[in-house]
Amino acid sequence: MFEIALSVAGLLLSVLTFFLGVRRGQKYRQEDLAAAAEHEADHRIDRVVQQYAILVRTNQTGALHGLLVAGIRNLRSSDEIRLARERAAAQTGNDPLRQYSLAGVDLKEFVDACVFDNTSVKNDRELLERFGKK
Repeated sequence: MFEIALSVAGLLLSVLTFFLGVRRGQKYRQEDLAAAAEHEADHRIDRVVQQYAILVRTNQTGALHGLLVAGIRNLRSSDEIRLARERAAAQTGNDPLRQYSLAGVDLKEFVDACVFDNTSVKNDRELLERFGKK
C-alpha cells in the first residue's frame, strides 16, 4: 500500500514539475518575442534615419520629402515615427517636420496622408492647411 502511494506521489510530482516547466517556458518565450519585436522596430527606425541622413548630407532632399523617400511609411506606429523624427533631428541638426504643428497629432495618420514623388510632396499645401504652420 505504501509503495503504491509513493508511486502515485512521484507521478504527481513529475506531472506538476512538467506543467510548471511548460508555463515557465511560455513566459520566457513571450519575453523573447517582445524583445525581438522591439529590436526589429529599432532596425526599421535606424534604416529610415540613416537613409534620410544620407539624402540630407548629399543635398538630394530634406525635411518631410526626405523622410518619405527614406521610407518612413514603412514604420508601423506613431511612436516609431516620433523616434525616427527625433533621431533624424539629432543626426542632421534640423527637425525634418519643423514646418508642421504636430503636437497631439497621430504621426502615422499624417505620414499616410502624404502624397509624394521623386522630387516633392504633392499635397504640401493641403498638409499645411490641415496640420497648420507653426
